[in-house]
Amino acid sequence: MELNTEYFEELWLSDNQKKEPTVEFWDFRAEEYNLSSSTADAQLKRQEKVQSLIDRGIINAESTVLDIGCGSGQFAVELAKKTGKVVGLDFSEQMLSYAGANAAAAGLKNTEFIHSDWDHFDYTEPFDLVIASMSPAIHKPDHLYKMMAYSRGYCYLSSFVERHSDLKEKLYRLTDQSYVRQFNKINYIFNLLWTKGVFPELTYETGIHKRVFPLVKAKELYTRELSVTESPELANRIHQYLETVAENDVVTESLKQRKGELIWKES
Repeated sequence: MELNTEYFEELWLSDNQKKEPTVEFWDFRAEEYNLSSSTADAQLKRQEKVQSLIDRGIINAESTVLDIGCGSGQFAVELAKKTGKVVGLDFSEQMLSYAGANAAAAGLKNTEFIHSDWDHFDYTEPFDLVIASMSPAIHKPDHLYKMMAYSRGYCYLSSFVERHSDLKEKLYRLTDQSYVRQFNKINYIFNLLWTKGVFPELTYETGIHKRVFPLVKAKELYTRELSVTESPELANRIHQYLETVAENDVVTESLKQRKGELIWKES
């Protein structure tokens, strides 16, 4: 069997183990996502990442950056502090409202946020760096190739390769669904790039992430995350279980996770 570009494209397209969240889902999560991304620890990690890109000569004060799936804009804001211009796009208007507010709070005048999904995004110029940081926007080969086409310098892409939560696994079993611990996107992209003569740098970061929600919020969130909003019976199973694990009407989820990061230079 020849492991060529078409082989890895077909492998990626045939892997439908993870359903991509909807606009409505990300609108619902926008406030919580913005808060969790605004902690001192999260900000420090972003600062370190941006400084690493500077130290390696990937970006400088004149660079232009495209942030695909920018969410509430914290990474875009940190990049804009050190570069010439950052354009962020997201299909969630709620996320973009936070992104604009975060850029304004930082006193930035060199950010542009565009309401669009990746399929319909159109811009007149390429960028020195194109990033897709933990973004669900890149979920098939054509999305990757479009990302590469918009770069005249470097690309940066990160994604989970493994994620496990005892709470989430229990909820999936309760709703008669299979829980996916591992994700293959990084592997597909790495191999696709190799078949095209591009040799990316691949690193991994392992850690534990805690999510804490009021019980009422948790019930709605997990019902949406497991896509059972249209099934009162399955939603009720989730709600009843969350009531048993909540402490003082608060649900805490501990996620063991490993993220993969790819950086490569466009020719």
